[in-house]
Amino acid sequence: MSTLLIVVIVVVAVLLIALALIWMRRSRAQREQRRERLSEQAGGHRTESERHAEVADEQRARADELAQQAAEAEQRAAREREMARHHGRKADDLEEEL
Repeated sequence: MSTLLIVVIVVVAVLLIALALIWMRRSRAQREQRRERLSEQAGGHRTESERHAEVADEQRARADELAQQAAEAEQRAAREREMARHHGRKADDLEEEL
Protein backbone atom coordinates (compact mmCIF):
# COMPACT_ATOMS: atom_id res chain seq x y z
CA MET A 1 0.00 0.00 0.00
CA SER A 2 2.80 2.42 0.74
CA THR A 3 4.15 2.03 -2.79
CA LEU A 4 0.75 2.96 -4.20
CA LEU A 5 0.63 5.96 -1.88
CA ILE A 6 4.07 7.10 -3.02
CA VAL A 7 3.03 6.74 -6.68
CA VAL A 8 -0.13 8.76 -6.05
CA ILE A 9 1.84 11.46 -4.23
CA VAL A 10 4.39 11.65 -7.07
CA VAL A 11 1.62 11.82 -9.71
CA VAL A 12 -0.18 14.57 -7.77
CA ALA A 13 3.10 16.46 -7.33
CA VAL A 14 3.87 16.19 -11.05
CA LEU A 15 0.36 17.41 -11.89
CA LEU A 16 0.71 20.33 -9.48
CA ILE A 17 4.08 21.24 -10.98
CA ALA A 18 2.59 21.02 -14.49
CA LEU A 19 -0.34 23.24 -13.46
CA ALA A 20 2.04 25.73 -11.87
CA LEU A 21 4.11 25.88 -15.06
CA ILE A 22 1.00 26.39 -17.18
CA TRP A 23 -0.20 29.12 -14.83
CA MET A 24 3.22 30.84 -14.92
CA ARG A 25 3.29 30.79 -18.75
CA ARG A 26 -0.21 32.27 -18.93
CA SER A 27 0.71 34.93 -16.40
CA ARG A 28 3.83 35.80 -18.35
CA ALA A 29 1.84 36.04 -21.59
CA GLN A 30 -0.76 38.25 -19.92
CA ARG A 31 1.95 40.52 -18.49
CA GLU A 32 3.54 40.79 -21.92
CA GLN A 33 0.21 41.66 -23.53
CA ARG A 34 -0.45 44.25 -20.84
CA ARG A 35 3.05 45.69 -21.29
CA GLU A 36 2.51 45.99 -25.05
CA ARG A 37 -0.90 47.60 -24.57
CA LEU A 38 0.50 50.09 -22.06
CA SER A 39 3.42 50.82 -24.38
CA GLU A 40 1.00 51.63 -27.20
CA GLN A 41 -1.06 53.83 -24.89
CA ALA A 42 2.08 55.58 -23.69
CA GLY A 43 3.06 56.24 -27.30
CA GLY A 44 -0.36 57.74 -27.97
CA HIS A 45 -0.15 59.86 -24.84
CA ARG A 46 3.34 60.97 -25.78
CA THR A 47 2.13 62.04 -29.23
CA GLU A 48 -0.82 63.88 -27.71
CA SER A 49 1.47 65.55 -25.18
CA GLU A 50 3.80 66.73 -27.94
CA ARG A 51 0.85 68.14 -29.87
CA HIS A 52 -0.38 69.98 -26.76
CA ALA A 53 3.11 71.40 -26.28
CA GLU A 54 3.12 72.62 -29.89
CA VAL A 55 -0.29 74.24 -29.44
CA ALA A 56 0.87 75.84 -26.18
CA ASP A 57 3.95 77.24 -27.94
CA GLU A 58 1.79 78.62 -30.75
CA GLN A 59 -0.61 80.19 -28.27
CA ARG A 60 2.27 81.63 -26.25
CA ALA A 61 3.70 83.21 -29.42
CA ARG A 62 0.27 84.59 -30.32
CA ALA A 63 -0.17 85.94 -26.78
CA ASP A 64 3.20 87.66 -27.04
CA GLU A 65 2.16 89.22 -30.35
CA LEU A 66 -1.12 90.41 -28.86
CA ALA A 67 0.65 91.79 -25.80
CA GLN A 68 2.99 93.74 -28.07
CA GLN A 69 0.03 95.05 -30.08
CA ALA A 70 -1.75 96.02 -26.87
CA ALA A 71 1.34 97.89 -25.64
CA GLU A 72 1.61 99.72 -28.96
CA ALA A 73 -2.11 100.56 -28.86
CA GLU A 74 -1.71 101.88 -25.31
CA GLN A 75 1.19 104.05 -26.43
CA ARG A 76 -0.85 105.39 -29.37
CA ALA A 77 -3.79 106.06 -27.05
CA ALA A 78 -1.51 107.94 -24.64
CA ARG A 79 -0.12 110.04 -27.51
CA GLU A 80 -3.64 110.73 -28.78
CA ARG A 81 -4.78 111.76 -25.26
CA GLU A 82 -1.82 114.09 -24.95
CA MET A 83 -2.52 115.56 -28.38
CA ALA A 84 -6.19 116.02 -27.44
CA ARG A 85 -5.17 117.83 -24.24
CA HIS A 86 -2.74 119.99 -26.19
CA HIS A 87 -5.38 120.90 -28.75
CA GLY A 88 -7.89 121.53 -25.97
CA ARG A 89 -5.49 123.94 -24.28
CA LYS A 90 -4.77 125.59 -27.61
CA ALA A 91 -8.48 125.97 -28.26
CA ASP A 92 -8.94 127.46 -24.78
CA ASP A 93 -6.09 129.90 -25.42
CA LEU A 94 -7.60 130.95 -28.74
CA GLU A 95 -11.00 131.45 -27.13
CA GLU A 96 -9.43 133.64 -24.47
CA GLU A 97 -7.75 135.75 -27.13
CA LEU A 98 -11.05 136.32 -28.87
